[in-house]
Amino acid sequence: MLRLGALPVKSVAGSRAFAGCPFADIVKATAPAVAPHARAIVDDFYPRMFKNNPETKVFFNPANQFEDPPRQRMALTNSVLAYATNIDTLGNLAGAVEIIAHKHCALRVEAVHYPIVHDNLMASIGHILGDAVTPEIGKGWSEAVMALANILIEEEKKLYEAAAARQGGWMGAKDFKVESVREVATGCHEITFVPADGSTTPIEFTPGQFLTAHFKAEGATPRHYTITSAPGQAKLQCCVRKLDGGLVSGLMHGLKEGDTLALSPPFGAYRMVTEKPAVLIGAGIGVTPMKVFLDSHKSNIRKALLIGKDETSVPFVEDFKKSGIDTSFHSSTKDGRLSADDLVSRVQPFIADCEFYLCGPGEWLETVGPALTKAGASGVHLDLFGPQLSLA
Repeated sequence: MLRLGALPVKSVAGSRAFAGCPFADIVKATAPAVAPHARAIVDDFYPRMFKNNPETKVFFNPANQFEDPPRQRMALTNSVLAYATNIDTLGNLAGAVEIIAHKHCALRVEAVHYPIVHDNLMASIGHILGDAVTPEIGKGWSEAVMALANILIEEEKKLYEAAAARQGGWMGAKDFKVESVREVATGCHEITFVPADGSTTPIEFTPGQFLTAHFKAEGATPRHYTITSAPGQAKLQCCVRKLDGGLVSGLMHGLKEGDTLALSPPFGAYRMVTEKPAVLIGAGIGVTPMKVFLDSHKSNIRKALLIGKDETSVPFVEDFKKSGIDTSFHSSTKDGRLSADDLVSRVQPFIADCEFYLCGPGEWLETVGPALTKAGASGVHLDLFGPQLSLA
């Protein structure tokens, strides 16, 4: 089975069903007619919301809005369609709800923001579908949107409380001081943060989670970076690749020892989901979650496959080589692009017994993930830098 983020877990979505509710029947009946227009609705929704409620812009990375393909818009489109078609079997959406709730908490989304989304989304549905939206249909979809909002609000309340309650935890954004910066690959800096208040309490989190950086600079929306240090230390580390024209990655690379930056608590649904033997596959900066798995779950790991232009362009290659784990590196510069079939052949001996954890570019994950599943891998877990549900 191929999974985005984490294995679906018990959640509000998994314990609540809307089957038999009038709005559920309406949404289920109209979903096939709405589906062909879902992308047009989403394309209308975002500009509408940003115009009517410009304060919401702080929650969205502009690159994900306007890149080709626009992953944020694809993620919302996929989410709307998944909700509509599973509204009477919400347990099927538990994994997606978990991913969304973790991202929302990292961005500090609050309950007051959901009516804004509802109002603008309903306006877009009415604008795109026109007279097809009868009062009954409009009421049904409106109630369904707010029902999903309430699920997320409840899930996020739990996550906020859990993040504050765990050892070294906190609520909201907390100031951290840069303890050190080191180059770990060409154009990649590993940054070490310690609490600005001098706390030496170990910080607990789940390996695979990310921290979120909140700059005060104009246009610098929050960014998520996988935590590369193991939990249980009084510090957090992340690795940042400087992107051409990237405002926030440039700000991260501009940090120096002693600087202060506000960070959200660790959130994120990506993690090792079983104690089964694991194969780690990371492409480029996608090696970062594999690094924390190496440090936290070394005894589980049977194989690591790292992919990049060359070894100087990928962080933590030496850490893997020195770990004693069976590690191989594929250089795209020297040996060409590694196809999905070639990748499967490289890990074939592990297919039957291991879980597979992958992180890298979206278009790459879209090919290699299904290829591993087709080859017989029982668990394939994908982590994407960007809106994960854009791959759904």
